[in-house]
Amino acid sequence: MKKVYARNKQYTGISAGVSFVDGVGETDNKNVLEWFEDHGYEVEESIPDKKPVTKAEK
Repeated sequence: MKKVYARNKQYTGISAGVSFVDGVGETDNKNVLEWFEDHGYEVEESIPDKKPVTKAEK
C-alpha cells in the first residue's frame, strides 16, 4: 500500500475511490496512484507492518 497525501491536510472524505482521513489515504491501485500524482498529490510508500517472530523462526 502507498500513502496519498491531500493538499488539504484536514480533508476527510473519498476522492477517486480512496478514503481520506485528515488528509491521508491509502491505495495500491497503480492507475489511481498515477492520477493522484498527476494532480499534485504526494504519494509515498507505506511502511509494511512487522510480522511477529514465531518460535519456529527463532
